[in-house]
Amino acid sequence: MKGQVAHRDESGAAWESDDMSKSKKKHSSPNLPAQTLLRSRLEGLWQNPALAGQSPEQIAADLQAVMRGAKPELAVSTALQAFQAAPPEAQKRLEEILPGWLERENLAETLERSLADGALPAAHQQTAARWLAAVGRVVPLPSIRTADTFHSAYELDDGSQAVVVVLWHTDARKTRAQGMEFLIDYNPPWDGAVKDIMFLPKKTAETLVARFVRIWDKRGQPMTPIGAAEARRKLLTALASNRASGIRLPRDLILYREQFFQHVLVLPESPGAPLFTVEDFHALSQAGESPEAISAFEQTVGRRIRMEDGKELFIDASIANMGQDEWDDEEA
Repeated sequence: MKGQVAHRDESGAAWESDDMSKSKKKHSSPNLPAQTLLRSRLEGLWQNPALAGQSPEQIAADLQAVMRGAKPELAVSTALQAFQAAPPEAQKRLEEILPGWLERENLAETLERSLADGALPAAHQQTAARWLAAVGRVVPLPSIRTADTFHSAYELDDGSQAVVVVLWHTDARKTRAQGMEFLIDYNPPWDGAVKDIMFLPKKTAETLVARFVRIWDKRGQPMTPIGAAEARRKLLTALASNRASGIRLPRDLILYREQFFQHVLVLPESPGAPLFTVEDFHALSQAGESPEAISAFEQTVGRRIRMEDGKELFIDASIANMGQDEWDDEEA
């Protein structure tokens, strides 16, 4: 935000610089379960640009080969996940083929049962209902009870940038929680778009609040609690700015899309919130300028800020980063 700001990673170490953007990340190599491997193979097929020109028979044959031996529940859930990650052109083509294939392979009944039982994530329910309707199976969408998972939300907004944190429960006893932190930038070229996100690890809610909310108190910039509907309105407004500014969704938001669908997009609606659907999310996952590329330019070359009179000022990166070492030392 204005001046030097910082934030924390899971261990509590500072990871933000001048604009609260992540500068370093650590990645591990996880053990890949069967569903991850199956999804990877499907995504490899469905993200192929040549898919749109393939015959229905070829697409069905490839799908049959990949799914061979998979349990019905695994097959339908993985197909839904891979479909959501596919480009819009591929999704349009798959919509013409997948419902009939599921019916022929006796998987439509499994999909119908999973939808009726509420076993499918909220992000997949509309797609599943659409596929079932295409083969004459009409299943009402299960009601979504966000009060069962929503814990709290907070914001910090100085008119130049904003941070919004949303936390939710991860177990029925409500002893553990996870969350997402969103960075919104009002300066050009962002103009209110979501610039970056951080997925918060599973901890107690008290630990998450201490590490990612109360941390701002010591900098004299305390976060303000906000309601679920207001958090949704603010975030959907920012995502609408991504669309208006031609900026693709941040890489990590795309990675954690299912958590976003299940715990953020389903929050209560409020007046003034723009319409933003799962389909909008997927379209913005594929189109627009990379936010990571814009942030890299700002960190290495310079960034534009909007003055109070509306005029734009370019700040060289060497000037913007002055004092960062002192900040890092203070937070260590």
